[in-house]
Amino acid sequence: MKRDNLEQLSLLVVEDSPADVFLVREALKEEGLSCHLKIADDGEKAINILDDVDAGGQDAPNLLLVDLNVPRQNGEHVLERLRRSPRCGKTPVVMMSTSDTAAERKRAFELGATEYFCKPSTLAEFMQLGKLVRVLLEQRHGTAA
Repeated sequence: MKRDNLEQLSLLVVEDSPADVFLVREALKEEGLSCHLKIADDGEKAINILDDVDAGGQDAPNLLLVDLNVPRQNGEHVLERLRRSPRCGKTPVVMMSTSDTAAERKRAFELGATEYFCKPSTLAEFMQLGKLVRVLLEQRHGTAA
């Protein structure tokens, strides 16, 4: 898959902070990725999207970015539901949180997170998320940019 094809992929972003959604968009843009983003501002909406994917109502996302602390169903529940999905159970997931405790990291990986991204306090550090997304998409789709 060519680099350009990464831009045709879709990401499900489970994030309740509009500011963080903006930063995700900027990080992807800085990395040269113009993936289609579907935004779920709470865990219940994300789970409904996964249910719809499994029912054949929409295409499976190529990657998920999941905030650990979203309302209505937290990120752990979203990740647990995703891993049970027949259509997207193997989809890479980046669990995101402002917390960087060893216990949270361990729990995220036990539930099947591919990566854990601690939301940093600086813009430059947040932009590293774009590089992480590119690496995961390239690994998943067998390409090198």
